[in-house]
Amino acid sequence: MQQLPPDETIRAALKRSHERLHRQHELVVDFAVMSLKAADLDALLTQACVVVAEGMKTRFAKVLQPLPDGEAFVLSHGVGWDQSDIGRATVGWDVASPAGYALATYRPVLSNHLGMEDRFRTPELLKKYGIERAINVPIRGALSPFGVLEADSSNGDDFVESDLVFLEGISNVISMAVERITAGVEAPRPDPYSETILNASPDCVKILSASGEIEFMNEAGLTFLHLASTADVQGQRWPDLWPEASRPLVSEALAKVATGDTARFEAYGPTAPDEPKWWDVTVAPIVGADGEIEKLIAVSRDITERHRYEAELLSLIEVQNSRQSRSELYLEEIHHRVKNSLHLVNTLLLLQANLTTDEAVRLQLETAAGRVVTIASVHERLYQNAEEQQVLASDYLHALLVDLGKALAERKIVLQADNFILPPERIAPLGLVISELITNALKYGKGTVEVLVEHAGDHALLTVMDEGEGFPATYPKPTGTGLGMRLVKSYSGYGSAAVTVDRHEGKSCIHVRFKL
Repeated sequence: MQQLPPDETIRAALKRSHERLHRQHELVVDFAVMSLKAADLDALLTQACVVVAEGMKTRFAKVLQPLPDGEAFVLSHGVGWDQSDIGRATVGWDVASPAGYALATYRPVLSNHLGMEDRFRTPELLKKYGIERAINVPIRGALSPFGVLEADSSNGDDFVESDLVFLEGISNVISMAVERITAGVEAPRPDPYSETILNASPDCVKILSASGEIEFMNEAGLTFLHLASTADVQGQRWPDLWPEASRPLVSEALAKVATGDTARFEAYGPTAPDEPKWWDVTVAPIVGADGEIEKLIAVSRDITERHRYEAELLSLIEVQNSRQSRSELYLEEIHHRVKNSLHLVNTLLLLQANLTTDEAVRLQLETAAGRVVTIASVHERLYQNAEEQQVLASDYLHALLVDLGKALAERKIVLQADNFILPPERIAPLGLVISELITNALKYGKGTVEVLVEHAGDHALLTVMDEGEGFPATYPKPTGTGLGMRLVKSYSGYGSAAVTVDRHEGKSCIHVRFKL
């Protein structure tokens, strides 16, 4: 599997986080709409568990309710658990249990490492299913606590703080629905949206007319916009509350909802001249008994902090990319100067050859000058393909070995290489490893040098043989500085495990695994 660059990895993680938040927001709104028409409490609580499991991307979710004797919770409703456990399995009520602590303090509890927790013991029920992570959120009742809503996971990513907001939203909806259903109150018609329920939301919630005029705004929304009451904006068109740059998004959402769909978008909308805000907005239709759209509901969640953090992170990525680009320019300049320096040496050698009167010396100087030029071409060959996306290993190595043969020896070098695409960042390292192995064979071996490059999935197997008498018993331990072999091990990507010497060939034969 190809590994993404660090900046692309971060962008992908941000995208997944956005999608998760958007989906959770949408699920809370949909569940709230559904709850207002619910009359069966058991069905509502089971559906709440289904919604939590989907929003948390986990198999397990449950509602725990206290038993009459006050000694334990019973798993009253849930998904992911054995049917035999629902309605029968119990967990501790005391504060040493995560659920007991959540209900006693009326605060959510998040633990991503239950097995290493110092605060709580892990309930036997969770051990049975291999649960490693849990979030517990209390559910309010009319006169006493109703229970605890819990999401559990035996694998996957850690739960995060934004997941608490999602569970608390579902818990608030359950609390309001429980109060209405247990009181025997029919779901109101034709307007099912009570102010009590809407004011329980920490988000900015608006009820709009079918054409987009504001009819109601909840308490959180009024606080966000620094308004005294809904009367301050009642009758105004909702798009008019947004800055001009954001209005096309709002109008597009209204047009989509008018067809019966749900719309979602993110937009900039300051709530005061010195208070910039970003919002994650979901808009949905409210359908009457006759199937016609009577009103619209718009829920805006403040994502200013998240947007700021993401902007800072993307800015850091751009700075890093800029530094990397500068580094690549510096490296390119270094390669250019090395090539120029080698050509300067060639010129000086030729100049010296022209000035000498000794024919033998002149011939040696001209030969040396020719080798310097060839070495310059080898150097250029090593780095010239670094930016290309489609480089065949066989083409690259054939050209490189021709240059090496001219530069280093008159001995024959034979290459057999599979046709496979080299990742651009591994072109130069492969050339350097092959060059080092061939240089060793030319320096210490004899006869024809055979080079075999085989493609093996995520790596290539490099084999270099010559007609020498084989390697000493201590090889590949260095007899000198060992710099060449250290470079081979480092560039191979496998370290010391990369190199093996084949002592069964009757020749000098070395194998190197090279990571692609």
